Amino acid sequence: MQLTELLQETALFLWKEWPNNMHLASYEGVSGFTLSGECPHCQGKAAFPTVTETYFGSDGSAENNIAVAACRCIGCNHYILGILKSEYAGINRIQWKYYAHYPLGVPDDAVAEEIPPEIKSDFQEALRCRWVDGYNATVEMCRRALESSCIQLGADEGLVLAKMIDWVRTQGKITDSLRDMAHKIKLGGNRAAHPSEKRLTAEDADAVIAFTREYFQGVYVTPARLAKHDFDKKKKK
Repeated sequence: MQLTELLQETALFLWKEWPNNMHLASYEGVSGFTLSGECPHCQGKAAFPTVTETYFGSDGSAENNIAVAACRCIGCNHYILGILKSEYAGINRIQWKYYAHYPLGVPDDAVAEEIPPEIKSDFQEALRCRWVDGYNATVEMCRRALESSCIQLGADEGLVLAKMIDWVRTQGKITDSLRDMAHKIKLGGNRAAHPSEKRLTAEDADAVIAFTREYFQGVYVTPARLAKHDFDKKKKK
C-alpha cells in the first residue's frame, strides 16, 4: 500500500501536466478498469486492462477520489501505472475519468540523418520541447537550428539572421520559397523570444516545426538522397 501511494504521488506531481494519448475505455468498479491509448513501451495503440487490485484513495467527498492500479499493454505485455480521478456527476453519483499514467514514454525526436549533427541537435531539442507543450521553447529552438544552418552554409556569424537568410539565397543555396519559409521561422522565433500579448499556441509550434522540416528537406535531405542515385547511362569505353 505504501509503495502504491508513493508511486501515485510521484506520478501526479511529475507528470500530471505532461501530454498524453490515453483515455479511460471502461470502468468495472472493484473489478478494475481498462485504459486505451499509446503504449510508452512499444509506441503502439493498445488497450491496458488492470492486472492488480485497484487501490482507492478518498478524501471523504464525491470528487477528487483516486483509483490506482497496474495495467498491462495487450500489445507488448509491458506494464504501466494507471490513475483515475472521480468527478461529481449528480446526486449520489460520481464519474471516473482518466487522470494520469506512468511512464509516459519518450518524445519522438527522430530527424533525417542527412541533416548535419550540429543542426540536428538543435532541431531535436525543439521536438522534445514540443512534447512537453513548451511552445515558445519549441519555436526558439527551430530558429536556432535555422541560424546554425545558415552559418553552416557559409553565412557571416556577425550578421543578423534576416541578412544571413538573404545571403544564403543570393548564393543560390536555397530557393525563393525556402527563403520565405526561413524568414517565417525567424519571425516565429523572434515572437517566442520576446514578451507579447499574443501567446504562441500548439498550432503555431506545429507550423514552425513543419516549416523547419521542409526547409531542411530542401537544403540537406533531398540533395543528399538525389546524389546517392545516378541513373545516367554510362558511355561505353
